[in-house]
Amino acid sequence: MMEGEGWRCLWDAKAILGESTVWDDRDGCIYWVDIEAPSINWFHLDSGRTGRWDAPAWISAIAPRASGGFVASCADGFAHVDPHRQIYAPFIHPIPNPAIARLNDGVTDRMGRYWSGSCDSSQWDESTTVDDKESTLGKLDVRNTGELYRLDADGAVSTQERNIVTANGPAFSPDGRTAYVNDSMPLVSWAYDVSDDGILSNRRDFLNFKPEDGYPDGMAVDVEGCIWMAFYESWMLRRFAPDATLLEERRLPVRRGLRPAFGGSGHGRLFLITGSQGFSAETFARQPLAGGLFEILDPPAPGVPNVPYAG
Repeated sequence: MMEGEGWRCLWDAKAILGESTVWDDRDGCIYWVDIEAPSINWFHLDSGRTGRWDAPAWISAIAPRASGGFVASCADGFAHVDPHRQIYAPFIHPIPNPAIARLNDGVTDRMGRYWSGSCDSSQWDESTTVDDKESTLGKLDVRNTGELYRLDADGAVSTQERNIVTANGPAFSPDGRTAYVNDSMPLVSWAYDVSDDGILSNRRDFLNFKPEDGYPDGMAVDVEGCIWMAFYESWMLRRFAPDATLLEERRLPVRRGLRPAFGGSGHGRLFLITGSQGFSAETFARQPLAGGLFEILDPPAPGVPNVPYAG
């Protein structure tokens, strides 16, 4: 286990495109997926034991499900999955044209609804380096095929936002009344009001970034309402106040952070999966822990506990 200033590598997992870090109180494990090496992976926090289930198709996000296993965003739409019982059971595909867009990140809100966005397929397939991403910034008007979906407990799906290039997040304030959604390629983070019945309104820019800041990816929220945001291609994990003030930066030993998540006793520990997609041997030599599962040490506030998907 390697440790540096403000971080500890729990598992040198060599994930290609790690995503969806999530804590599961039921078994004391941190779970994450590797989209490019289709699998669900887990790390038992007390013992350090690890596990992996090779999924039959790619899975981009998971969230614990109240009735057991997980709800997932995957190649075949939304699915019920259980890596320990080797269950992969798609039940509805929300994307009108899966040839041009595919599901990406996903989380539950404070009411147990599952939210997952999609991204433009050409962005996913082609943009594997910072140079590729920068070269496509002028073409976003033809790459905004992504949407944001809400999956209710009864299985009903509704579209809550359109014209997204790369949806990441969302994340929800501690009271559940504010949603944060990243569109990574246009380098923007939005905030929305959330009604009791899960309708988004009053979209406004929360943050705007430059390519040198990195591409805003996954998020986690602490009990103070602050947003911890990972950045692809930047080395940084950043903490923002609810008024968008930058409060803290943690420099990582790897360039591609993907999604943080709180967990552990009292949700007082912060974890982050990273990626290594397209890395050469030379790049790995410079970033040997790329694709690792990290703990971010001594966060100033604990996180908000997960609410399992109610369906």
